[in-house]
Amino acid sequence: MGSNSKALVWLRNDLRLLDNDAIYGAASNHERLNFVVVRTPDTWRAHDWSAAKWSLYHRQLQCLANDLAERGHSLHVHTVASFKDSVDYIVAYATKQDVQAIYINREYPLHERQRDHRLCVNAEEVGIQVVQYDSNLLVAPERIQSGTGSFYRMFTPFFRAWKEELVTAGLPGPYQRSVIPDGSDNSAPTIDVRVPDDIPGQCRHTDDWLVGEAQIRQKVSVYVREKADHYHHLRDLPSEVGTSQLSPYWEIGAISPRIAAHFLQKQAPEFPSGLSEGMHTWLSELAWREFYQHLMFHVPRLSRHKPFQEETDNYPWRKDEKAFQAWCEGQTGYPIVDAGMRQLAKTGWMHNRVRMIVANFLTKDLHMDWRLGEQWFMRNLIDGSFPANNGGWQWSASTGTDAVPYFRVFNPTRQSEKVDPDGVYIRRWLPELKDVPIKHIHEPHQWLRQYDPDNSYPAPMVNHKEARERFIANFKQVKHGNN
Repeated sequence: MGSNSKALVWLRNDLRLLDNDAIYGAASNHERLNFVVVRTPDTWRAHDWSAAKWSLYHRQLQCLANDLAERGHSLHVHTVASFKDSVDYIVAYATKQDVQAIYINREYPLHERQRDHRLCVNAEEVGIQVVQYDSNLLVAPERIQSGTGSFYRMFTPFFRAWKEELVTAGLPGPYQRSVIPDGSDNSAPTIDVRVPDDIPGQCRHTDDWLVGEAQIRQKVSVYVREKADHYHHLRDLPSEVGTSQLSPYWEIGAISPRIAAHFLQKQAPEFPSGLSEGMHTWLSELAWREFYQHLMFHVPRLSRHKPFQEETDNYPWRKDEKAFQAWCEGQTGYPIVDAGMRQLAKTGWMHNRVRMIVANFLTKDLHMDWRLGEQWFMRNLIDGSFPANNGGWQWSASTGTDAVPYFRVFNPTRQSEKVDPDGVYIRRWLPELKDVPIKHIHEPHQWLRQYDPDNSYPAPMVNHKEARERFIANFKQVKHGNN
């Protein structure tokens, strides 16, 4: 196009310059670019953004603004209330700036898709094209189907087809940030990174989490080179730093999954074949993330707080605010559960294996609605992703697709012995148990009664064996009736 050709790049959960298809597409087809971020705090509140996620997002947003300024582009940041208002603003701003096209990267939950549909309709009415990409996934939802022409409901065949698509389509090269034409405005807005008081979450500062594309990219590179080989051995040990802890960055789009895939490809040129067991297991975690994104795309009711297995909505979940608060505060009397919940409160993060344990405990030991736990996680996690969080909770509660069978109920004590055998993780987050010997750390109550009777750590709030039997009986009735 000519020198007057202008495009608007609307950045949402893709706060990066490197390997950003919307930016690459706009820069390849237009001489002049506008970069816009529209904050929607009312919608973010409705979507249960946590204070930790809010903090990380705005810190990364400042880095993005600075990176653009170095290239001579000023990031335009505007605030409206909601998704609906954001569309109205973008179309009005694009019209005022006389742009020919708006470039975006797609998002897959229902509200985001409704927003982008409205954008396409409203932009078309004023003669502006909307160009959409799938820069936040390795494989777009429409690109793989089961043998019946439907979407995959089970992860294992999905993973197989997902890898085949990577082979068939090839892994596109990550686009370099140098494709952005140099501009003349090197001013960067100052982003207010403070978290409003009404945003939920006990962890309100994220200074321990690095931001900036170069630093995050280096973190991925180091992890793949030095630790991914051992992922399959270390991923279930919460006392070890065995996972990548990159999920907060996937969620805000500070780095693309394609960058991670390219680092894996450097280790195995026949990617996705030829990976070590650890690296292949880590790749499967990237696929799980995309599996839940695909489900969110294909099954809109998941965005309406409904279970995938519709009949499970009839389960008689128990209502007990006191019990729920004990779970939230890490006061259940089961050390591995309490350690996880206190880690979440303190850091905005919880080890993935422990997430499964605490979710299983809330739903199958306390018999409480998975949606309560889902919301609590979203309101506290730094990596709160609606598709992944919803998928994980429905997996644990046996209400989702490809979920753990309802009769498989984690024993929190046995899980504790398995994943934290020496109690290192438990003692880190439950200092009141620091003096309990290893042989008693997973069931400390008798030892405490005898040797530390003034210790405030609570006794188990539920008998696991009895709770398990009740859950299985109730769930069987819901699933199968009297048959």
